[in-house]
Amino acid sequence: MKKLPLILSLILYLLIFFVRYQQGGWDIELDLFPQIRNSLDQRISQFLPSPQAELLSGVLLGQNKTLPVTLKLGLRDTSTLHIVVASGQNLSLVAAFFLSLSGLIKRKYAIAFSLLAVVLYTLLTGVAVPVLRAAIMFSLASLAQIFGRQREGWWVLMLTAALMLLVNPEWITDLSFQLSFLATFGVVVVSPILVGYLDKIPIIGQDLAVTLAAQLMVTPVIVQSFHQISFVSLAANALVLWTIPFMMIGGSVMLVLGTISGLLGQLIGIGVNVLLTYFIYVIKFFASLPFAWEYVGEQVWIVWVGYYMILGGVLLGLSKAEK
Repeated sequence: MKKLPLILSLILYLLIFFVRYQQGGWDIELDLFPQIRNSLDQRISQFLPSPQAELLSGVLLGQNKTLPVTLKLGLRDTSTLHIVVASGQNLSLVAAFFLSLSGLIKRKYAIAFSLLAVVLYTLLTGVAVPVLRAAIMFSLASLAQIFGRQREGWWVLMLTAALMLLVNPEWITDLSFQLSFLATFGVVVVSPILVGYLDKIPIIGQDLAVTLAAQLMVTPVIVQSFHQISFVSLAANALVLWTIPFMMIGGSVMLVLGTISGLLGQLIGIGVNVLLTYFIYVIKFFASLPFAWEYVGEQVWIVWVGYYMILGGVLLGLSKAEK
């Protein structure tokens, strides 16, 4: 009897969802501060060479920049194409970087810094809908942790995503929504389980846990969307995803200090350029390998259900073993 209200609520939700889906939902479009972003984009070009400048503009500002064909194909073949645009996954990675500071400062402060980073990144991208959705999901899940509800973070995330789908049910088929939700789920729920095993690795342990968690969650969606599986995806992502927070934070500092002094902006730009060049080199190297990827075509959805069931079972076993 205790489960009856939950079952009835679920049935009511599904009915409302399908009615909203038939109506088409509300198509929300936001693009705030376009002139400011264009000005910042031009400033990036002053401090960085090409294609590093275009790469940073896409990651940090959400600018739709044209990348060299070889680089774009390399990003596709290593399953990293979704990284080079303003996205929910990048937002999750930046926020997760500040969460990883909880070993140095109080966890509540680390979460507060991560929320501040989420707000600033959302504003930098002009409050683009994909980033805004991820920002809301991550923020509410993090607030649950601030108030001592760590175990309920995933419930808050699920509820937030469900309410968003009532606003526009067609988002359930939207690639950016799927990646944002899965990447945020990986950071909030999966990475704490992996950290218990990977934090023994010096320096990169926590970053590796976050990277692996996000990648494990989004891989099926990427494979299904691009109809190919990358055999170098995990290695490439493990080597480049850790640079995204530093790239974005460094890029932001470069833009701020660059308004004060062009020399300061150029000095910070040297470090940012090193990270961007490293990112490009790793992508091109792995994409050049003869076994980098394989075409898989359309996959039956039941295959991916099985994937997530196996992954869930493994994570549950790791969680219980850690306790």
